[in-house]
Amino acid sequence: MKHLLSSFILLFFLNTTLAQEITETENEKKKYPYIFPIFGQQVQDMGIDFPYSAGVNVSYVYNEMYLGISEFGMGINGTDLSKYLNEKTLGFDKVKATSNSLNLRADLFALPFLNVYGMFSQVKGSTEVGLQPDFGDGKFPYFGSTVVFDAIAYGAGATFNYGYKDYFISIDGNYNATRTDLLKEDIGIYVTSFRFGKKFNLKKDRFVTFYAGIMGRNFTNHNGNAGSITINDALPGVDQQLKDWYDGLSSGQQIVVQGIAKVINDELGTEVGSGAVLNSTVDYHIKKDLLKKWTFQFGGQFQLNKRIWIRGEYGVSDYSKFLMTGVVYRFGV
Repeated sequence: MKHLLSSFILLFFLNTTLAQEITETENEKKKYPYIFPIFGQQVQDMGIDFPYSAGVNVSYVYNEMYLGISEFGMGINGTDLSKYLNEKTLGFDKVKATSNSLNLRADLFALPFLNVYGMFSQVKGSTEVGLQPDFGDGKFPYFGSTVVFDAIAYGAGATFNYGYKDYFISIDGNYNATRTDLLKEDIGIYVTSFRFGKKFNLKKDRFVTFYAGIMGRNFTNHNGNAGSITINDALPGVDQQLKDWYDGLSSGQQIVVQGIAKVINDELGTEVGSGAVLNSTVDYHIKKDLLKKWTFQFGGQFQLNKRIWIRGEYGVSDYSKFLMTGVVYRFGV
């Protein structure tokens, strides 16, 4: 009996020790291995398969936006001509800005519901301007030009996420500034977006999501911006364009143009149309607004595995288009 009791005590001790070792091993395996997101351990304990906390995203973005010009004034070589050439007399009929950019974005889940990120972009774009001047004697024939530019953009933002079962919502806000040699100040834009979507599981660590939402954009330079450009850069081939435009005017309109040209000649002290003027610097002040600030957004994301995601999104409204596609690589921090 004594030996039997000793055996039971030994067996109980061995089982308790073994169980304790197994529990400690399981706890060690389930320990959250990264610093971020904060409360990552609690999320893991809830059985949620959370993505890696950090990521790098390389994407291509196409933007097309129609703008309204509410203020415009210009001068040549320091001589202010705004009383003759402004938003009213020039009659801006169409201003369309397009850009193609390669974006680099780094993000981090600081909290399970909060993702913060920074971004940098190399931008190639153009601004197409249509003019139909009216100097008080009726509208003149349409005249247009396209200015091509290079720029860099940089910014930061945050996304709030919430999910329930396979459904999710996100609210995003960011600010980015575009820097170009054509303007003295950066062009500031803030972006707000709301998205709602659903996740479809394919197999382990592989799924696809689809979502829809809205995105709003607006300039932060409420007082406008100023810049400078040579006439030849602003209006490539301006000699022939002006000649064709002038030849298409009625005799009365040609007289009006001649009168305005004479006034400008007197103020500049040189002849409009001469090489000296065409190579001169045009200083201008411009205030512009988006004709449509909100777009409808549609997109999806394919998770190939926990490290590689592929994403695409399209946005459209009456006066703007947006296209984005990119690849994300994720890792733990």
